[in-house]
Amino acid sequence: MFDTTDVLIAGAGPVGLMLATELRRDGVNVRIIDAHDERVFFVKALGVTARTLEIFEDIGIARDAIEAGVWLTGADTFQDGAPAFSAEVPRAGLPYGALSLAQFETERILEAALARNGGHVEYGATLVDFTESGDFIDACVQDACGESRTVRCRWLVGCDGARSTVRRHLNVAYEGDQYPQTFMLADVDVDWNLPRGRMVRFNVSGEGGAGSTTLAALPVRGSARRYRLSMVLLPDDAARHTLNSAPDFDEITRIMLPILPQGTRLSSMRWSSVYRVSHRIAQHYARGRVFLAGDAAHIHPPVGGQGMNTGLQDVHNLAWKLTLASRGLANEALLDSYEAERRPVGLDVVESTSRALNTVLAHGEIKPAMRETQLLVGYRGSSPIIADECAGMSPESPAPGDRAPQAGGLVEAFIGHAQRLQDHLGRGRHTLIGYIDDDADGARIAAFNDAVDAWRTALGTAASAVLIVSPQFAKGASFVPACEEYRTLSDNAGQFVDTYGAKNGMAWVVRPDGHIGYRSASCSSDALIAWLERFSTARR
Repeated sequence: MFDTTDVLIAGAGPVGLMLATELRRDGVNVRIIDAHDERVFFVKALGVTARTLEIFEDIGIARDAIEAGVWLTGADTFQDGAPAFSAEVPRAGLPYGALSLAQFETERILEAALARNGGHVEYGATLVDFTESGDFIDACVQDACGESRTVRCRWLVGCDGARSTVRRHLNVAYEGDQYPQTFMLADVDVDWNLPRGRMVRFNVSGEGGAGSTTLAALPVRGSARRYRLSMVLLPDDAARHTLNSAPDFDEITRIMLPILPQGTRLSSMRWSSVYRVSHRIAQHYARGRVFLAGDAAHIHPPVGGQGMNTGLQDVHNLAWKLTLASRGLANEALLDSYEAERRPVGLDVVESTSRALNTVLAHGEIKPAMRETQLLVGYRGSSPIIADECAGMSPESPAPGDRAPQAGGLVEAFIGHAQRLQDHLGRGRHTLIGYIDDDADGARIAAFNDAVDAWRTALGTAASAVLIVSPQFAKGASFVPACEEYRTLSDNAGQFVDTYGAKNGMAWVVRPDGHIGYRSASCSSDALIAWLERFSTARR
């Protein structure tokens, strides 16, 4: 006998928890296992990007994350004790700023969200191996007592880190290398006169260029003095420590304190580590019914805090595809699109963070930029499942493959406050958006109504729709927003038209991951469903 599930997830770090939470929310039968007997409380990953906070909002945990974190306001660099460089974290016009959030807090919040959706982590359960046969996978799982059982699943996802068992059994190459430098981490309280909320880097050049090093400090929620310190060890100190060791407080003080401003005091060390940084990417993100995500698929320098965020966005892309597959609505092209869309992103992050680390090691500068928000990540040119049937649009307009940008100031009848477009997107739904500013004969509304009917027939509860109209049209005597199959919003602030380049009769589809999948100059149910049938078994 064996246990069964739709999706088995190996690894209950942030990436595995995110995937399990989304799948459970969408009604997919999922099991998540982790070899650890319990959760660990190390401040490993820290930075949470604006794009990840949007995803957290989608699953209802953005406020929890904000309350457990510290907003990052800027970055300061000191050279040999003197101020050398300062930059502010981009904020203007963004949905969120950059947040410092300890990885164990991210995991705590995600695990609570998983529990609210009826799921739980099976701790002390280790994936030993697996075999794929036709329509299922048999996975051998061993518990903490050494007892083995078989879990039969339809899909297996390896979120089990850089030493991934799933990747190893797939025999997928992990291409890249390791940096020669040795790094030291410490989670400590720091008493100094520097302002809270800043990322700070201290560079020491050493005499004649010898003995140069760099130390970075990031604030951590917990006390007003809590920071995670990370530095490049000098060769003599690196030789004194084995990798993955945990130096004691006296050793941390001896090595780090001389680099920090005069008068600084360290206390309350919670943990420490010695490690090396790698830059690697899996040759493939998927084979058959098995997928890789997070560190199992890519690992890169922590510069810019994009590692965990990229992994979370991997599974945000994969979750809705597995959901459709579990409902019998996805064909092979949809699941294949996971690697086609996400591996180029992972490769770009590996290359860009490697360049950034080389810059830090050579020049010691921190330059927060729009790139680090990850709001610009998209799938134009890489995705096989997007379509654009709208000629002559400005290349600056959001197109299929792009993240659907924010648009506010939308007004709904009988609701006294303005809304955002994002309030009507995501949450596991595929959203059809129409725009109308003139419809003398009612043909455009009729076409949108027909498209909504076809959309809901094809996707069922995974389909949603919203009609956006100009304020002039909304005030017209002939306009009555009476359809109960979708929400009608008036673009009173003009933000939707300005942001999307909207023209009368246009239509868009925004996928559950918040990216535009389809755009058309006119709303046609036949064209819409023809696009959907390229990667779905849905029928009109």
